[in-house]
Amino acid sequence: MITHTSLTHPTMIAKIRQGIKLAALGQGEKMNGHGNRVYIQNSQGNNIMRINWLKEEKKILVYGKESRIITHIVIQALQEANK
Repeated sequence: MITHTSLTHPTMIAKIRQGIKLAALGQGEKMNGHGNRVYIQNSQGNNIMRINWLKEEKKILVYGKESRIITHIVIQALQEANK
């Protein structure tokens, strides 16, 4: 389960940032994805979220469990980590 606490953990923040970078570069295969799609895994190796880079809009779209959009939660966690 994705919680605010789990998203703000330094390891998870690093994974998310790396995922966004690779998705934007079209190198999703480096994180179990393809093209502009990457999958973020938890410590047990399970996919817990998918990050899609939307080229035309130049933004991310993040999906969590059951393909629910959790972009706003992820962006909030990234902003909090930058403080």
